Amino acid sequence: MLLRICHITRFEYQAPAYDSHNEVRMRPLESADQRCVEFDLDLTPDASTFEYDDYYGNRVYGFSLHDRHPELVVAAKSLVERGHAPHPAAIPTPFGEYLLEDHVRNRLEYDFLNASRHVPFSDPLRKFFWLAKPDPSEDVAAYANRIVAFIRDQFVYEPGMTKVHSTADEILSVGGGVCQDFAHLTIGVLRLAGIPTRYVSGYLAPAANAAASSIGAQASHAWLEAQLPGLGWTGFDPTNGCMVDERHIRVAIGRDYSDVPPMRGVYRSHGGMQLMSVDLKIEPLPDLTRPIDPSNSSNQQNQQ
Repeated sequence: MLLRICHITRFEYQAPAYDSHNEVRMRPLESADQRCVEFDLDLTPDASTFEYDDYYGNRVYGFSLHDRHPELVVAAKSLVERGHAPHPAAIPTPFGEYLLEDHVRNRLEYDFLNASRHVPFSDPLRKFFWLAKPDPSEDVAAYANRIVAFIRDQFVYEPGMTKVHSTADEILSVGGGVCQDFAHLTIGVLRLAGIPTRYVSGYLAPAANAAASSIGAQASHAWLEAQLPGLGWTGFDPTNGCMVDERHIRVAIGRDYSDVPPMRGVYRSHGGMQLMSVDLKIEPLPDLTRPIDPSNSSNQQNQQ
């Protein structure tokens, strides 16, 4: 499936901003089943950018604007090809056997097995984990699937119940949230069970035969990847209670949302307010004929 993505973020300031320093994570990742064919970042006002890969391999674009500007517009335009990669065979592994190597996994995947900013190992999270903890004889992969379905059934998807900086505790206290919250809560439960789990930020494309889709302020989707015996990193979408498929476009990975916001920055201004608006359009296009080959391939402003 070939997709054209246009992700536009606009900041309007109460008084002109200046000394603005920003970083953008909007370029889709390369993998065995995903190729970023084209990517362009347009800035208004115009600014020079520099690129680097962060600790988790996400492409970051940095830029600064020193002159005063009443608004900032960031337009990320991508052409992405999603396909199917061969999946390795699962290795049935009961938890009793799996946890014997827990000390080794903790050394290799420390970041994805321990608490993080949005996934604290709090008392509420630990109590929730005990409601659905694995049995020693339960298969690890089967448990991951069970938890994804369990969490989707227990909570409601409701924008406005949580905020961009909410932790996994928030969805537990209010009973609902958005994709970011579902991902954080599921990550917390799987990490407490001893399964390395990471946060994924990206897009959820419309069906291949659908027309161009304007998604407005729902600028990014979030899900998770769990490292499972034999399967490696395996994607789950707890918001929809399913496994990841070719409609999920991976943009960035990290411990939680704090590692992967689409845009983050600071600026100076004599005004105290800013208005942010987001527009996202995803258009399915005819497939390419060539196979996917990843080798070719002070004030704060935050976007959810």
